[in-house]
Amino acid sequence: MNEVLTVEKLTDAHGAIAATGYARHLNFLLDKKAVNSSRLNEWDVYRIHFDGRYVLQLTLGHASCAMQASATLTDLASGAKHEINRVVPVRPSFSRAMPVNPEVAHMLQYFAHNLHVQFETTDKFRRLAFTANDYNGIKAEINLMLTNVSRSKEKLVVATQLDKPKHWCLNYVENCFVVNGYVRIEDVAYQIGNGFGILNWCRGALPYRCKWVWGNGGTTVNEKSFGFNIGWISDEDGQISENAFFYDNKMYKLNDVEEIRVGDDYRYKDADGKFDFSVEPIFDSYAKPPLLLANNKSHKVFGKWSGFVALDDGTRVKIPPFVAFCEHADN
Repeated sequence: MNEVLTVEKLTDAHGAIAATGYARHLNFLLDKKAVNSSRLNEWDVYRIHFDGRYVLQLTLGHASCAMQASATLTDLASGAKHEINRVVPVRPSFSRAMPVNPEVAHMLQYFAHNLHVQFETTDKFRRLAFTANDYNGIKAEINLMLTNVSRSKEKLVVATQLDKPKHWCLNYVENCFVVNGYVRIEDVAYQIGNGFGILNWCRGALPYRCKWVWGNGGTTVNEKSFGFNIGWISDEDGQISENAFFYDNKMYKLNDVEEIRVGDDYRYKDADGKFDFSVEPIFDSYAKPPLLLANNKSHKVFGKWSGFVALDDGTRVKIPPFVAFCEHADN
């Protein structure tokens, strides 16, 4: 896969993808006016791991006709899950408000029916706020500050064509946020101190059906931030990969990563010897939303990952056990 080093237009005037490849920053200019709105998907998904056993996911986005605002807190040790989820027909104004560049300062927000969500981006931090005042009988208060934010920090950005020229996906992954704040959903409350956060920012004109694998997580190693992203999308034309790891805010692109089942455990490794991890599963979070015209079934397997990565100069960095996940989705 080629690296895109200069800023290029993502699509042509008719919505067909014009630039493909990967980049370390958002080097793809998206013009949503050129995209068929019935195919457009836009998602801002933040996932926060803390205390070695809790996962919080905050989502704002839409899949063409339906939008979603949700917060889910999962205890990996007990399997207990607390969730607020609102799915309604998408408003054109909401789609217009969703930014085309996650690296510039902006405020994305949603207000409705005792539910208030704000995702704020600045040059120095990201602030996530999610408040529910007796929404369907549930109360929630979430206020988080994400740091380790800078323009020099490298990301993984991948633009790919899917089954047809007008079916494409632009995926932006930023790892290694340091997260502090407070979360309360129903009667469960936690103070988050130095949690690990990721952003999965996706814009795409997607086919009606596609399957994907996505894994992500991170920790601190040698007093430096470490994170990884593995992922591949399967469609009629084969498989497109989004594999990389991050060390000390630098991104190291990987080629194909193989998933190997070893009894009840897993192993993920690349052919070049740069990425090799064993995974002991902890919890499988299965989701199948009850939608009539759209169906997104997924298995998110959380586990203890341990292994090593190799830097460009050949240095091997041992990664001690930490909690991460890998999901298989059929959308």
